[in-house]
Amino acid sequence: MKSIEDYTLLSAYYHLLFTIEEGLCYLIEAEENLSKTEGDRIYQDLIQAFFYLDSTHSTLLFIMDSRCAEICVKAFDQIFAEFDQLVSFSFPSHEFCEYLKEHFLIHYRKWMLSIHQCMEPFLIN
Repeated sequence: MKSIEDYTLLSAYYHLLFTIEEGLCYLIEAEENLSKTEGDRIYQDLIQAFFYLDSTHSTLLFIMDSRCAEICVKAFDQIFAEFDQLVSFSFPSHEFCEYLKEHFLIHYRKWMLSIHQCMEPFLIN
C-alpha cells in the first residue's frame, strides 16, 4: 500500500460492491413489491456505479499489483458486458427482472467474492 489515499480508494471500492449488490436486490424487490418506489433512481445510480468501477481499475491494479487483481479486473469485463445486456432490457420489466435474478446477480456475486478475496490482504492488515 502506497498511501492513505490508496487505502481509502480500496476501502471505498470494496464497500461500493456491497452497495451495488443491495441496489440490484432492491430492483428485484421493486418488481415484486409496488411499495418499493425508488427503483428508477437506484437503477440510474447503478449505471453510474458500474462506470465508476470500470474507471478505477487501472488505479486499483497499480495499488494492488497482484496476479489475483489482474484476473479479477479482467473478469470484470465480462460482468460489465452482462450489465450492458441487463440495461438493454426495459426497466422495469419482467424480462429485466428475470435476467437480473437468474443470470446477472449470480455472476456479479461470484465476481464480487473473488475481488473481495484479492483485496482483503490490503484492507485487513
